[in-house]
Amino acid sequence: MDYYTALSKQVEPVELTPEATSYFSKPVTGLDPRLFINGNLNSNVRNMILSMLLNHLKLEYYAPESWMRAWLAGSAVSYQWAADRDNPDLDCLVGVDFVQFRRSNPEYTGFSDREVAAMFNENFRKSLNAENFLDVFEITFYVNVKADIRDIKPYAAYSLTEDGWTVPPFDVEVQKNPAWEGVVQSDIESAKDILKLYSELVEKIKVAPNDAIRRNHESLLKHVVEQGASLYKDIHEKRGQAFSPEGEGYYDFNNYRWQAGKRTGVVQAMRNLHQISKKSKQVFNEETYGLDLPDTSILIRRASTRPRYY
Repeated sequence: MDYYTALSKQVEPVELTPEATSYFSKPVTGLDPRLFINGNLNSNVRNMILSMLLNHLKLEYYAPESWMRAWLAGSAVSYQWAADRDNPDLDCLVGVDFVQFRRSNPEYTGFSDREVAAMFNENFRKSLNAENFLDVFEITFYVNVKADIRDIKPYAAYSLTEDGWTVPPFDVEVQKNPAWEGVVQSDIESAKDILKLYSELVEKIKVAPNDAIRRNHESLLKHVVEQGASLYKDIHEKRGQAFSPEGEGYYDFNNYRWQAGKRTGVVQAMRNLHQISKKSKQVFNEETYGLDLPDTSILIRRASTRPRYY
């Protein structure tokens, strides 16, 4: 199977589908009663999340209690939790003392903090993130390179390991900014152009009268899908910059752009094209090489670390 055939097999209808986001919702009085009692995290919820995390880490690494801290963060633990959304996000951000981690797990001594964080997040995506935590939340675990959550300026952060607020929630309602809205509108127009051409090419491929014409359409489709994936990555990666020591966190333009993109459907649609691109490459690799090839950094890391024995 060539790449273009793999891509054609992954295509599906993609549209702008707006989604509610707590960022633009009005703050409410009090915290989510599914999570909090009198301003403190329900002890059963806290124990469940910590158990999930520690049990996962103990399968791969030694002594996680000595180098790991964890927080619940984001809108779910703020006063803007009540937006009308299916499976609201619950973010568990994990801080790692990288020096102590390497002392306990010396096989990772040669890896940078960023490489170690990427390793954790790869495993979280595969084995730990869950869509129906408490039958309500989509819980996501993530390691930031910064060990102290205050460095990434979260909306709010409740420490699971210390059972208390590291960053208390604040009462704020986002204000419209005409200049920022101009960028948001540009994203919408770019997404509409990409999706229009995407849909046209998908239909043309179905009715192509010969292989040469179909291949031309498939080549254009690859380009359009990559355009959508690039737009998604630009919005997503810059949102990450908002929650960095150089960013402004909640108040940063790049956070506003991301949240507006979710509200308009741009983020969801372009993420779908990103996933189509990613899945096409995976299918092509599996058909060509018998397996999906990880990127070079992952291959080096896997080759350099020893398996755990019990």
